[in-house]
Amino acid sequence: MITIKDIAKLANVSVSTVSKALNDKPDIGENTKRRILEIAKEHNFTPHAFGKGLKKRSSENVGVLFCRDLHSLSGNPFYSRVLEGIEAELALNDFSLLLQIITESTPDVLPKMIRERIVDGLILVGTFRDSYLKRLLDTHLPVVIVDPSQRIMEQCQVLIDNEHGAFQATQHLINQGHRHIGFISGNLARISFQQRFDGYMKALRLYNIDLNDHLIKTGGLENGYELVGDLLDSGKITAIFSANDINAISGYKAIHERGLRIPDDISIIGFDDIELAKLAAPPLTTVRVYKEELGSIAVRSLLRRIQSSNEKPMTTIVPTKLIERDSVKSLN
Repeated sequence: MITIKDIAKLANVSVSTVSKALNDKPDIGENTKRRILEIAKEHNFTPHAFGKGLKKRSSENVGVLFCRDLHSLSGNPFYSRVLEGIEAELALNDFSLLLQIITESTPDVLPKMIRERIVDGLILVGTFRDSYLKRLLDTHLPVVIVDPSQRIMEQCQVLIDNEHGAFQATQHLINQGHRHIGFISGNLARISFQQRFDGYMKALRLYNIDLNDHLIKTGGLENGYELVGDLLDSGKITAIFSANDINAISGYKAIHERGLRIPDDISIIGFDDIELAKLAAPPLTTVRVYKEELGSIAVRSLLRRIQSSNEKPMTTIVPTKLIERDSVKSLN
């Protein structure tokens, strides 16, 4: 692939002269500029790190870093929808998406697109190691963080209204006459699950229902079968609030294996409203998270920061909505 140095050699000019021609600077002769542009065109040269936004010193690329655990992005029903929202909003604004997958074992080496500054900003999605996140923030590129695992001060963030959504879910069960309500979730060290647990406890306190530690089971993201099984073996319950849909749906099997029926014997409600929720048998009552909107808002926030270095970091909280289906029984 031809470089700026190659063009300078072919045109018998300096690299700085080539740069001036490509950036349409006025302090260069028209004949020289024309010759350089003709050489660039002849060799299908695309200026490294600028692209079609060259005149305004913009690559018109946005880097999206997705940190996954053991599962692929395409297999993650939540974050794949967030990515769809990011991609659609970038396309509307004539920006391109550069995606990098990060895992827990990825060394603390920044992706090439960041090292070579071929992106104007970054959207971070998922759970990043502290050391890796620090390296990303130290690049001083405009950054927006979607649904972080911890509180991150002085950074632009797009969050889910986790606590209120969980409050709505638990309140719905209470309004249907349930008083023995179990709770399952991923690790509470992740702020989104802690906030959902806080919403659960808030609803119990409001209705003067004692918190029973035996009815709280937490662990991984996709081990609802084990969590629900432990919950059913721990005490009398009539309902379960699962802090994510995957655990709720995989918990169906544990309920059925004990000869129980949903919702006749056990009611269950989830959180996220992934596609599988409405396909479950019975369809899962859940709290809808507007996943594509999370991605879309993240892009709009990032573009504002790219366009204005004075734009102050802003936190956006996206509301949730209770979606009633067939997995909750009224005891009233």
